[in-house]
Amino acid sequence: MRNMLLLLMSTVFFFSNEVLAQNIQLKVRIKGAQDNELYLAHYFADKQYMDDTLQKAKGEWFVLEVDSMLPGGLYIIAGEKKNRYFEFLIHNETRISFETTLDDPINDMQVKGSPENIAFFQYVQFLGKKQKEIEPWQKIFRRTENLFPDSANLSKIQLQKINEEVLSFIRNFIKSHEGMLVADFVKASQEPEIPDPPVLPNGRPDSLFAYKYYKAHYFDNLPLNDARLLRTPFYHQRVNNYFSKMVLQHPDSIIAEAKRLIPIAKQSPDTYRYMIWFLTNYTERSEIMGMDAAFVYMVENFYATGEMDFWINQTVKENLIKKAKKLKPILIGQTAPELIMLDTLMQAVSLHQVKAKYTILLFWDPSCGHCKKEIPVLKNFIDQKAKQYDIKVFAVCSDTNMAEMKKYIRQYAMDWINVNGPRAYTPNYHDLYDIYSTPVMYLLDEKKTILAKRLTAEQIESFIEHHSRAEKIEAMQMKQN
Repeated sequence: MRNMLLLLMSTVFFFSNEVLAQNIQLKVRIKGAQDNELYLAHYFADKQYMDDTLQKAKGEWFVLEVDSMLPGGLYIIAGEKKNRYFEFLIHNETRISFETTLDDPINDMQVKGSPENIAFFQYVQFLGKKQKEIEPWQKIFRRTENLFPDSANLSKIQLQKINEEVLSFIRNFIKSHEGMLVADFVKASQEPEIPDPPVLPNGRPDSLFAYKYYKAHYFDNLPLNDARLLRTPFYHQRVNNYFSKMVLQHPDSIIAEAKRLIPIAKQSPDTYRYMIWFLTNYTERSEIMGMDAAFVYMVENFYATGEMDFWINQTVKENLIKKAKKLKPILIGQTAPELIMLDTLMQAVSLHQVKAKYTILLFWDPSCGHCKKEIPVLKNFIDQKAKQYDIKVFAVCSDTNMAEMKKYIRQYAMDWINVNGPRAYTPNYHDLYDIYSTPVMYLLDEKKTILAKRLTAEQIESFIEHHSRAEKIEAMQMKQN
């Protein structure tokens, strides 16, 4: 209940292109406020943007007149100090006035010209009343749950009773205001109700039913193609929660969900643009290994095709495409680009000619502080496990100073394949392997296929063991078939 109220008070919405050709007059009076002007604001995702200014008129009224209808959604009235006074809905209503007080802007609110907002403030006021009823029972429960079970149980019963009253009110509210934005707004804030799980043949409830049902019905109350709901506290939060917590964090899973949800969002230009932006940003910023494959998918299918040209800055588009082209050859599963570099004896050495079941491709620098921590850990692992797993290290030094490179190799006893990155017959390794810092480690198989990248030294053994087990299972399955 508390979370529901907090969601109501923290908005996330987005300015639309879907604007009706009508003018709107917005009037606001807040008795006791000392502002010389008020601000109308909106949000997109987790950021805030100001739309316009309400100018002071007669009798403490502030007025805004615009010659086009503001797009449907949830808006904010804020003061000069960026203090938020209240939120309200706009949806096809052209003359709206709000009159309230500084002391209690929500409960003292008087609305004219907007059935949407009359209902909206009834809803907000009801939630506020129930929140006040809940708080003392919550405090009692927290104080007594471990010491006085009977008192804790009583408070729990009271909390449940209030919660049932709230749920009943919300169901009736949605039903009685069907067809209005306020009903869609309230419905969109509700999580799907999960029925009791079915019983399995063994007589036990299906333990996976709740998760499967919740995931399948996650967006039942929140249509992804409704641009009005894009300007609410929950659209971005729910989408982000779905992809970060409900979907397996693997590029194939993210791409599959993108293919399923993008066509739904495409039914509205604004929600389509948002979904493309969100998924591109989500996959680009992800620190999960391999997620760059999903980023490349988004760029190739929605930016390189020109699909987003109407909405995106050309420079941003070019940078995204450039980055995707750089990442594509080094995605997990691709053959590692060849490196031919000079070793400490000034002899050319080829990465692809290294004979080993596993090759660790290490990029390092003598002046790198993180390298001084990682290389000893890697050295210890290689000394103990190189023969067991058949591993070799192809270590690329980024320093042009061969004397410094050799000194470092001797100091840390790096008896590996040591080459100098700047002294190469192949293209710049920074571009080939997207190296913008050190150390960076890639794990390659015997065919020089990229198995993993940007690993730490401590992660390598567990990854090799996992890969070895997977290979054995695959070999057994092939024999059985």
